[in-house]
Amino acid sequence: MSPDIKDLRAIERFVVAEPLTGSFGAAGITLLDIAEQGAQIEHAQPLRLGSRARLWFKRGEVSASVHALVIWSRLSDKPNDEGKLLYHTGLRVDDPQTTFAPAIQALADHGVIRRDTESLERKRRKYFDREQERSSKPSVKLIKSEDISPDQTLLIQHARERLQNDPEEARKWYNRARYAIVESSAPIAAEVRGREDVLAVWEYLERSVPLSTIVRVFEKKM
Repeated sequence: MSPDIKDLRAIERFVVAEPLTGSFGAAGITLLDIAEQGAQIEHAQPLRLGSRARLWFKRGEVSASVHALVIWSRLSDKPNDEGKLLYHTGLRVDDPQTTFAPAIQALADHGVIRRDTESLERKRRKYFDREQERSSKPSVKLIKSEDISPDQTLLIQHARERLQNDPEEARKWYNRARYAIVESSAPIAAEVRGREDVLAVWEYLERSVPLSTIVRVFEKKM
């Protein structure tokens, strides 16, 4: 097994087996799944893309409090008690080694969360389906867009600065992106071929931002 594949699979994701609630800033949240690098949360009020706040949760004697960044957010098909749809949001944790990683281990030991053994295959299927929708022939290509929102610009800039300050982490995210592309047999567009920085940010943001948008923001900063 290559180091790239090993690094990808070493980052385990856990699904919440028992109710686990907390807060993100002023918003009350329910955790849906969790990993050392971040979490997916469910909440009633919208959260702004690129916003940063403190993620907090507590279950018995286990608690965590870390800063996190909103990297994607969308309406789910699940309504709350009032019939309004809830939001699902992906968070990226800034410093998982403080209280976050130990809390994940403790929650797993107590059976509150369990390893998501199907997450890798699910990501592969989602990626492949998304690329098929864009083209009859799956490919990782630049999708032209007219405007880039200020939120997206700040989000990309934040991700880029973080990875520039941590080359080892940047390499890890690039390896994950490359492995996902290889697994899907999707060719890389010429505009991003060899752009490790672009692909690292794309993967860091869970491929929630088009490659074309990342490239354009990078070019504006140069």
